[in-house]
Amino acid sequence: MIRQPTTRAAQYDHWQRSVAGERVPRIEDEPQPGFYKRRFVRGGPFVPVEIWLEQQIDPETGELTADEELRAVCNGERCNPYTVWSYCRAISLEEYDALTGARDAIADMAATHVSINLAEMAPIRP
Repeated sequence: MIRQPTTRAAQYDHWQRSVAGERVPRIEDEPQPGFYKRRFVRGGPFVPVEIWLEQQIDPETGELTADEELRAVCNGERCNPYTVWSYCRAISLEEYDALTGARDAIADMAATHVSINLAEMAPIRP
């Protein structure tokens, strides 16, 4: 039996449709590859989450050499995609990139387990 890898379009279909505003059914125990945001605590800053499908593909045949596995990074650290998935909200790649850099540029955004009021912060200059 030929083991074909999941195409990139199929992998990111759920995320792309969500970002486009479509109400896509969400199954709580089936994480989907894409770019997301979540909070660690109520009122805390959003942190970036990336979920992807790791594939080992034979370069000669294009077939899978091992099972596909979901992987995730939350706020710059590896994590279990099944435990973060239920807290994730789909965001655009641009918003993901902005969140990735925010914790380095804004000191209050680095305290991810503390509530903050962004309205009280000084305006951020581009």
